[in-house]
This record gives sequence, structure tokens and C-alpha cells, in this order.
Amino acid sequence: MANDEYSLFHDTRHSSFVIAFLLLSGRTLFGHDEKVSASEVRVESHEIVWKVDVGLAGLEKALKLPAAAAQLSERQLQLLKPQIANYLSSEVSVEINGRVAVAEIGELEPVYEPFLLSGEPYIARVRQLLLFRSQEEARRLRLGIRLFSELTAEHRALVHVRWGGQERQFVRVGPSTLDLSYDGLHPDVWRIAGEFLSWGARHIFIGYDHIAFLLALLLAARRVREMVLIVTSFTVAHSLTLLLSALDLIRLPPALTESLIAASIVYVSVENYFLKDGRHRWLLTFAFGLVHGLGFSSVLRERLADVSGVVLPVLSFNLGVEAGQLVILMVAFPLILALCRAADERSREIRQRRLLWIGSAPILLLGLGWLVERVFGIGFMPL
Repeated sequence: MANDEYSLFHDTRHSSFVIAFLLLSGRTLFGHDEKVSASEVRVESHEIVWKVDVGLAGLEKALKLPAAAAQLSERQLQLLKPQIANYLSSEVSVEINGRVAVAEIGELEPVYEPFLLSGEPYIARVRQLLLFRSQEEARRLRLGIRLFSELTAEHRALVHVRWGGQERQFVRVGPSTLDLSYDGLHPDVWRIAGEFLSWGARHIFIGYDHIAFLLALLLAARRVREMVLIVTSFTVAHSLTLLLSALDLIRLPPALTESLIAASIVYVSVENYFLKDGRHRWLLTFAFGLVHGLGFSSVLRERLADVSGVVLPVLSFNLGVEAGQLVILMVAFPLILALCRAADERSREIRQRRLLWIGSAPILLLGLGWLVERVFGIGFMPL
């Protein structure tokens, strides 16, 4: 997803505790801040009940209310009810089975909290009830959230969804959408698989360091069998650490991982100038592949927070990486073979050696540049 959005919790037992903590901490988290809100969405057969809980101080800024709004009485709050209700109903949206549902405005309820010093109660937040109806039974939902987007791009909306006897909690950051299906309150399985598949392919195509590492290895592969061994060992290795890291069984600091990836490019490129027999190079490839898998996982982990479960997203992401890698191989290896083609074995070996030396030079320079960048935390490389 393009914007920074994620689900905090994968287990309702833990999530209920954290949501409760956030709500009980309202006076610091969102009682006085437009950056956090809480919502409860209850899905019934033909009706969506959405309770939006926001801090009065945030509404004061969004609606340009008088500065004394934080000390409103219930009577004064009722006078502002149409203005508040119109604002909140315009900041959320619901699509039921692909059709936009119109919000019906319900009750506006004040939420009291005690002043920190005096202990006197005051209206810290308001809870607005919104109803969305459908003529057909809800099977798919798209919830849109734009609360306080005109004030901050970092607004965090805590969304607690109840549907069919199940519950899940989500957090959305900034203007965003949340797609849900009836089956188990999980985002649509095929959509998840497709997103992670395409994201994995995209990641390998823009992962210039991974491409450089692969090319440095392919330049030294003299036969198709060597290429297959190298690619297989790299795939198995990075798939292993990708899964283990996604399960939080292993983890390295991202800066260290990225530096090791750059170092692997430098090492392989330098070794290309002294390599006499590449038949056992798949072992080295496997070792470096473990490091590259940690590099993949560092970016994958950010997206895993948005879905429940690990296996499907990781497998889909990995398949995307492999698909992108396969495209690169299908282009690069035939080209390498074509450039090395010669009438006799000796001429072919000479061409292979020249191509290996010439091709390794720019890869070595790239690797050195990335290594310096990542070790010293400076940026000067164009890629």
C-alpha cells in the first residue's frame, strides 16, 4: 500500500489489552490531540454501525471552534452537534459490496475525563454514531478514513471491527482505506496474495544491489548447470532467512544487513578476477543469500503488520521476488552466453574471461559505493 498503514495486532487477546490501554490513556494520546482517534465498527447483516471517538481539542482545530471549546457544557455541545456530525460523517466512508452507502447521523455523546490537577470532570472527547444501511447482506466492506487529514498526515485511527462474532483491531495512518471480507474478518486472501506477489517482483526490480550481486555471480557461470546451482542456492538461502525473519526468529539491524549486502557484492566482484573454478561457488552464494534474505525481510516486515498471518504474505512476496529474478536471468544469461560464443573452446574461454573482468569492474565500483554509503551513513550514489 502506498501510504503508511498497518494493523497493530494479530491476536485479539493482545489487541484488546492494547486498545484498552490506548483508550484509557486518552488524555495524553488523543484527548488533546488531533493525531489519534478511536472507532468501533459493528457489522450487522444489512447495517454498519460506526462509532467515531475523537478528541474535542482536535475538533476545535478542524472546525475552528473558540479556544474555550475544551470547557464546553453539554448544552453548548448540543448546539455544535450539526457542525460536528457533518464534519465526522464527511471524514469517513463505507462501501458495502462495492456500493457507496450514505451515512445516517445518530447520537452525539460526550465523553468526560477529570482535569489532571483539580479532578473536575470536563468533556474531553465526543462519540458520534453513524449508520450505513444496505439492501443486501454485507459480504465485502471498504472503510475509508480521512479524519483530521487537513491538520496532519500522521493521524492514527484505531479501528475495532466486530463482524459475525469475530473481532479485529487495526490502525490506519493518514487518509487510508481498509478492505474486509466476511470470512473471518481477514482482508481478502486473493488481494493479499496479489499485492505481496507484485510487491515482491517490484522490490527485486528496484533492488539494484540484489541485481548487481546476481549479475556478478552469473558472469562467472560457464555452464547452464552452474547457473542453475547458483540461482537455486541463492533462492533457498534468501527464502529461509526471509521466513525466519518474518517469524521474528532472527533479526539483524537494517544498517548492518545492508552493509553486509554491499560487502557481498564487493567480495564476489573481486573474487571474479581470481576465480579459476566456479563449480563450488554455490556454497558461497548460499551463505551470502542468507544475508540478502534478511535484506528482503526488513522491507517485508513493514507490510506484514497490516495482515494477519505470515505464511501467505511471505510465500507470495517470495514468489514475486523469484518471478522478478527469473525475468532478469532470462535476459542476462542468454546475453552472457551470446557474448562468449566462439568457434572453439579456447576462444570461448578467452571471451568469458574478458567479459568476466570487464563486467565485474562496474559492479565492484557500485558495491564499494554502497558499502561506503551504508557504513558511514552518507548518500552520494545515484542508485
